[in-house]
Amino acid sequence: MSVQTATAAKPSPRRYYVLGLLTIIYALNFLDRTIFNVLIEPIKKEFALSDTMMGLLAGFGFALFYSLLGIPIARVADRLNRRNIVAAAFAFWSAMTALCGAASSVTSLALARIGVGIGESAGSPASQSIVADLFAKNERPRALGIYAIGTYLGVFLGYFVGGYVNQHYGWRMAFYVAGLPGILLALVLWLTITEPKRGAMQESFVPEPLGPTLRFLASQRSFVIVLIGFCLTTYTNYATAAWIPPFLSRVHHLSSAEIGTYAGTFKGLAGMAGTLLGGFVVAQIGRRDDRWKLWAPAITSGLAGPVFALCMLTQDFAMMVAMLALTSFLVGFHLGPIFAIAQTVAKPSMRALASALIALTATCFGQGVGPLAVGVVNDALKGAYGADAVRYSLLSAAVTTVLGALLFVWAARTIRDDIGRAA
Repeated sequence: MSVQTATAAKPSPRRYYVLGLLTIIYALNFLDRTIFNVLIEPIKKEFALSDTMMGLLAGFGFALFYSLLGIPIARVADRLNRRNIVAAAFAFWSAMTALCGAASSVTSLALARIGVGIGESAGSPASQSIVADLFAKNERPRALGIYAIGTYLGVFLGYFVGGYVNQHYGWRMAFYVAGLPGILLALVLWLTITEPKRGAMQESFVPEPLGPTLRFLASQRSFVIVLIGFCLTTYTNYATAAWIPPFLSRVHHLSSAEIGTYAGTFKGLAGMAGTLLGGFVVAQIGRRDDRWKLWAPAITSGLAGPVFALCMLTQDFAMMVAMLALTSFLVGFHLGPIFAIAQTVAKPSMRALASALIALTATCFGQGVGPLAVGVVNDALKGAYGADAVRYSLLSAAVTTVLGALLFVWAARTIRDDIGRAA
């Protein structure tokens, strides 16, 4: 059954309110993830845990349920009211974040983290699907670039809030401050946003069952290759997000508040700048040739590898901070364009599922494997290198972003044909 639209939907200024509110919610999504990272050291001390266990709590315990539930929830979002799904999920994960502060044991903390993952699995795919119905194909890299700055805005807030509140009021209060405001904002979303018409920026909208949907996405070579590449670049993002605070504490001996200041400013703000610029630049150059939608992210992701290696290996504090900022800028550049690819090579009826496959698979690998792998290597190397172990274990993130860049170049070879099939 095809639901026809006579003309493309006329753009409305109100769509920028929707985009702005969804971006704030996405930022609080990452605040709730990131704040755990800046609290690794006090949590580890209170519960007497290893780096391997902290890597599990920071990554895999969260990412496993996030990924398992994300696909079926996204499928529901391709059929039911996406606004309601985002609002309910947002309220739930915010409540679970606050409950992390009430944890009395490692088990209760792990269960609360799993709850955060369950709630967040529903948020981004449905949100990106809404954005795709408000902006046309060539506008999506810019719109989703704006949306993607929520990643680094959340990182910025997570480091600052976590660092300051932990130093002055303890790590438990930091979780309360991060989680409780989200419940109120979820109500604002539910009351002020309406569900947009599906396929409003297309000539037709054709609902399809799950089997044909998965077969179509699997046949889009650029989608499959980008998915693998994004897993690798996301490893870089999550491994550094989790272990940069302990790196600053152990290697450069910063206090909790100082970690929040340096990591929040030079990782968070630089990442926001890169993400915003990436969306705007690719929206412009991609009009001339769709392959630039992947060539540009490939260039910046490839450069991020050697820059981050220098960040880890330099003994100079100022150089380390500058390279951390540049790495975050370069890695952030690709987020909006990659989100846009997932929406553009999928048919309108598949967008939430396509977004979920990209985001959830990448999160399962990046957030699940990244913090855990670095934690395991930390424990293995600490006998030989002591506090410097985290410096060397994080070098794996320099390798994965270069590999991801090579895959983006490969995917660009078929992107134009794949966009044509999805139109």
